[in-house]
Amino acid sequence: MQAAGGSFLALGFLGRLPAAMNQLGMLLIVSASGRGLALAGSIVAAVGLGTAAGAPLVGRLVDRIGAVRVLACALVVQSLALAGVLACLYADLSSALILIFAALLGCANPQAGSIARACWSAIARADAVPARALRTIRLGLGFETAADETSFVVGPVAAGALVTLLGAEGAALSLLVLTVLGEGAFALWLACRPALSRPHHDGGAGSTQAQARTPWVALAPVLLTIGAVGVVFGATQTALTAVHTAHGTPGLTGPIYGSMGITSALAGMVAPSLRTGVLARTALGGLLVLICSSVLTAVPGTPLTLAMILIMGAGVGTVLATSYTRIEAVAVSGRVTSLMTVAATCNVLGVSLGSVATGALGANLHYANLPAVAAGAVILALAAAQALTGRTGSFASE
Repeated sequence: MQAAGGSFLALGFLGRLPAAMNQLGMLLIVSASGRGLALAGSIVAAVGLGTAAGAPLVGRLVDRIGAVRVLACALVVQSLALAGVLACLYADLSSALILIFAALLGCANPQAGSIARACWSAIARADAVPARALRTIRLGLGFETAADETSFVVGPVAAGALVTLLGAEGAALSLLVLTVLGEGAFALWLACRPALSRPHHDGGAGSTQAQARTPWVALAPVLLTIGAVGVVFGATQTALTAVHTAHGTPGLTGPIYGSMGITSALAGMVAPSLRTGVLARTALGGLLVLICSSVLTAVPGTPLTLAMILIMGAGVGTVLATSYTRIEAVAVSGRVTSLMTVAATCNVLGVSLGSVATGALGANLHYANLPAVAAGAVILALAAAQALTGRTGSFASE
């Protein structure tokens, strides 16, 4: 961690926190404004779809023109989108306008987590000592996984507190201020360190060659694995909501689901240090997800549910930290941020798929976790298939 410095760790976390707050924050803000749950749910979908659509473009632009310019432009667009939502609430403007601003907010997500991962890659690749560089990238990407998971625990809680304390308009204004401060501080840090934020190529012939060298066949199972983790997130959150709503304890959904982020963050830090191969770690994480989600299909009591969620969090954290390490290892120079944002998009799409699938099955509480069971099986099967074909090394070492 000394290679990056404490300021990078802190500002990288603050830079991604607004994105973790915005989705649930928008849902709560619109709901608290009296616009209805139907519109609030549509707002969440609009932010999510906007993020999925914009992430690959943002990543490509970071690689081509540099992180600072992209962060600055994204910050302006996000600020205007949040200001637009605030204006709609104050002036009681059309709900369609709120949806447009919400989609714009998601599309302009600056992908601070992906940029931070690319910075770790640049730090490691500049190190002349291979063993130290490998340790740097493993620990760095493990930290980023932990930071992601922590932000998705802290962000929703902070968003809920803002709405409770300040109301809809006050919370919207607070999100605007926090976005400017968090993402702006990260952009300023990068601006002072051009070696980490400069563009990697200009989009000409070098770009075409880099695109041609990108090993998509090798990356496909890793991206599918990350998408499967997204399914676990979406299915588990929706299933917990259905169960606790049916049991009359909706207030337990957030704390229990949030506990997954705690163990996921811890696993993200520990996993890179394990003396096992990447496929072994991926298989272990998938197995934990498969077992725990299978237990949850029995709709157990709160103590056992919490235990399963905590163990499942360790599984998904291990899988994510390992998967991002694998992506960095095969990414060609000049495509690291692009590939990290593609991975983030796979996760977002997986969350949406898991939520939709569980929503369709949610009438029967015992079926609600089946998408997560299937996702765990997919993670395990992908790791086993790669080990058997020898495409990414063995389970024993790598």
